[in-house]
This record gives sequence, C-alpha cells and structure tokens, in this order.
Amino acid sequence: MTGPLSAAQLAGLAQGHGDASTIAVLRGGQLGRRRLLTVAAARACRGEPLVRQSLELLTRAEHAHPATVAAVLTHPPVTGWARAALDGAAGPAYLAALAAAAATRAGLTFTLTLPRPGDGVLSLPTVGAATGLPFDSPVRLTGEAGTVRIGSGADEGVRIEAGGGRLLDAGGGAIGWLPIRRTTPFDAVEVLVDDQDPWRDCYHRPSAPRLDDVSADRLTRLTAEAGRWLRAHLPAHADALAGLLRTLVPLRPPPSGNPVSATSRDALGAIALSVPADAPTLALLLVHELQHTKLGALSDLVPLHRPGGPARYRAPWRLDPRPVGALLQGAYAHLGVAEVWRCRRHEGTAAAFEYAYWREQTIRAVRQLADADELTAAGRSFVADMASTLRGWRDPVDGAVEAAVRDVADASAVRWGLANLLPDPDQVARLAHAWRQGVPPETGRQASTVVPAAPRPALTMGSGPEGAVRHRLLCSGGPPGSSPSDQAYAAGNAEDALAGYRRRVAADCGDVDAWVGLALTAHHTGQPVAAGVLTSRPELVRALSHALPDADPLALATWLAQPA
Repeated sequence: MTGPLSAAQLAGLAQGHGDASTIAVLRGGQLGRRRLLTVAAARACRGEPLVRQSLELLTRAEHAHPATVAAVLTHPPVTGWARAALDGAAGPAYLAALAAAAATRAGLTFTLTLPRPGDGVLSLPTVGAATGLPFDSPVRLTGEAGTVRIGSGADEGVRIEAGGGRLLDAGGGAIGWLPIRRTTPFDAVEVLVDDQDPWRDCYHRPSAPRLDDVSADRLTRLTAEAGRWLRAHLPAHADALAGLLRTLVPLRPPPSGNPVSATSRDALGAIALSVPADAPTLALLLVHELQHTKLGALSDLVPLHRPGGPARYRAPWRLDPRPVGALLQGAYAHLGVAEVWRCRRHEGTAAAFEYAYWREQTIRAVRQLADADELTAAGRSFVADMASTLRGWRDPVDGAVEAAVRDVADASAVRWGLANLLPDPDQVARLAHAWRQGVPPETGRQASTVVPAAPRPALTMGSGPEGAVRHRLLCSGGPPGSSPSDQAYAAGNAEDALAGYRRRVAADCGDVDAWVGLALTAHHTGQPVAAGVLTSRPELVRALSHALPDADPLALATWLAQPA
C-alpha cells in the first residue's frame, strides 16, 4: 500500500527526487500532522484558560486567513513543543505565542496575557522575539490591523508589524525586539533563519545563539549562491527544497571546524547546520538533509519497515550497528550526496573520489536493505528503485580512484566487523580443532552475534592503510606518522606491506589497522579468496588466530572458504 501517494510518486521519491505533486503531498502530510499534534497537546495542558483563549484565537485566524495559520503551524519547532506537552514537559505559553503570531499575521484584533518567560525572552514563532521582559509581570499581547504590541508591567513595550517582524515603535522602555531573519534562495519561497525559537534545539549538536549581523549576512549570501547552484545542476532538489524547507537553524561549529548538519523528526522542514565556508559545501549539506526530510515525511504517511527491530546492520559510514530504519535513512541521504558529487566529479581527483566513494558505499548499504526482512512491501519497492538509480550511475572514473575507493570501502567493512561482531566461542573451538586435525572446516557456520554498542562517531578515512592510500591519491606521498607497512602499501609495495602486517598481527592480535592491511594486501598479492573472507568475516579469522597463534591468518582465511 502506498497510502496517499501513487505507485509512480513513491517510485519517483525512491529514485532520489519526487515531482511537485509528490512534494505537495509530503508538505500537506506534515501540516495535517502538526494540526493534530497541536490540538492533542492543547488538550494535554489540562484546559487552562490560556489554552482555551489560544485555540479560539487560532480558530478565528483560520477562518480569516487559513494560509497564514498553515504557515505558522508548519513552523518546524511546533512538533517538538507538542510532543513535550503531550509528555507533560511543556505548558501552554508556546501555544499562545503561536496563536498570537497567526492572529497578528492575519490582521485580527485581540488581547492575550501570557505567563512571564523564565529567561525574559518571548518568541513569536515566524515573527521574532521580544527581549528584556521583566520576570515579575505577565506579558500583554495586543493585536490590531497586522501589528502586535508586546508589553509587561509598566513597560508599554514594543509594537511590531507581524508580516515581516518589523519594529514600528520601540516604546522607550527596557523591552527590545529581535526580528526573525528571512531569505528567499529557492524561487522566492521564504526560508527563516531560526536562531531564537526556544524549541529549535533538538539536534545532536547544540544550536548556536543568535547570529551577529555579519554571520547572518554571510549565511544568507551562501544560501542564495547554493540555491543558484542547485537550480542550475540539480533542479529537482531545488524544487523539493522550495517545497519543504522552512527554516535554517544555525549550529555551533564542532572543534574540528568541519561543517556539520542535521535534521530531526521533531522538526521536519528545518535543516540545522554550522555555517560552512562556501556555497558548494552548503549545497551538499542541504541535499543531504533534504533527503532525510523527504524520507521522514514519507514515513509519516507510508510505513516502509516494521517499527522497532535490533541494531544489526552495517551503515558503511558509521562504526556502530544500526537498525533498519536508520540504515534506510542513511542510504537515502547518501544517494543525494553521491548525486551532488556526480555533478562535480569533473572538478578534479578529490571530487571524482567523493563521487565514486559515496556511490560505492550507498550501493553496499542498499544491498543490505534488499535482504532486510523488516521491510514492508512499499519498503521493498522503495529500496529496489534506489538500487535502480545507482545501477544507472556507471560514470567512469580514473582507475587509481576506483582502486582507492575499493580499498577504503573494504577497510570500513573490516573495521566494522572487528568492532561489532562476536563469533560463537564453541564454533571457534570446533574450527580450531578441525584446523589442528587437518580436516576441512565444518559446514553451516553460524553468523556472528552483533554486539550492542553505544552510538559511535562516523568512520574516518584518515588512518591505517586506507588513510595512506587516500592521502597518496589526493596529496601525493603517504600521510605523516603512518606506519612503514601503511606507507609501503600506499606506494604499491604490496608484498613488503603484507610482510609488515603479518608481523604486526603476530605481535598484537588486536591491531585493527594490521587486520585491515591484511585484507587489502591479500587482494593485491593474488589471494582473492583470503581477501574475501577477511573482508566479510574478519572477526572469525581474528578469533581463530587468537586460538591458533602459530597459524598464518591468510592461510586460515583461505581454509575457512573451503567446502567441507
């Protein structure tokens, strides 16, 4: 079943995009969901007078100007507030602020009194925020003809034109006004820069405080440039951003300074990011998070997999096991990432590597999803269409780039297996006994157990043999501080590298970089069977090597592949 979407619309999304009618269905689904959540959250606030007044005001605004109410209720933080209210962790003040913002933008006359804000700041979603409010007095909101006056105690406050958040009257008191900033990067569709809403902070990184004018202007400029690039190269993604993106939420940059981005199911329609250095990077971040947004909105309408399920899948870009839903989210996001790099692959070796790498890792993720029994019929169809798109991307890249990509992708599989898979001890003992007896390994070897693990950061490509290979490809020479065996491998001296990795494994069976090196050098020294086993079952070969310290790991890997 595809619910409100046709089979063709679902296929269009799965292939990476989605046409205008499909994006409209996703947008409408989110509006309907937020309407229901808002009413449910209001009921959870136990019928306080402010709840009744706020709902009445929203109803009046809906009758007067339904598009305005829709614009306010699609403000992404509404979902987070509603969920918190349903859990008893939020009161009705935010609901009143939503009603006041909608009523003012609809041009209604009204009065509303809110409890004093704990931090002295009152946010009017999609309009702006009043600051310097006294802590000992309720807040008075008085709306008339598209303006609202915000006062408290003896302070007359400020008067705001709600349509653009423009300050009309500063009042002369202590209360100040911070208008919400707006930009129009996609076909004149307004996108808000949300650096002040109290419910915006729902990401894995903390949101940034209000941007200074220079930083805000820079983000606006970069967003406009990224919009032009996407319109020229990936117009379907530009159209989807125009249809679904409502706010940009600035994040605090990480200590590394590398750009980060995020979305949240509690704020679909928002993309959170640290301000990057250039527009192409911003375009990449926007497409990545757009894919998460589309799939999140789709999942609210059409179940693609059964809920729950263990974290047992390998997402090629992470070190921890992931449940099927998280793997699907990551694969769909990286389908978009690969497409951006596909457009940029002619820019040089680095861009060609990024394209080939993300294409390969996404193919590997989709291959796992195709075998996932948690998928619904719609989910299986969705994954099949993703695979079809990837099969169509046969753009050739340089042979050295392809070889480096294979090394890095295989290395990530080895690292994940060593970090997360635990072979059955009895099976290891039986295999060790068979090896000592000189007989073939047992048939029907059971799969290793995925060990539950806390979330771990994304895999990096900067260490070990794969880091040396990538560094030599992109920078010439091996990276500083890499081991002699890594340097030899990157330089193409596979036999010398293999000898070095063998010595390292013999000295320390826990040397993960050395196990990665064994898998990669086996491929380049005419031992493809051993390479395949070391890549697909590294945890089993390591466990056997620990039980059989005198055995050659490559011989063990080759033996494991024998038929009984």
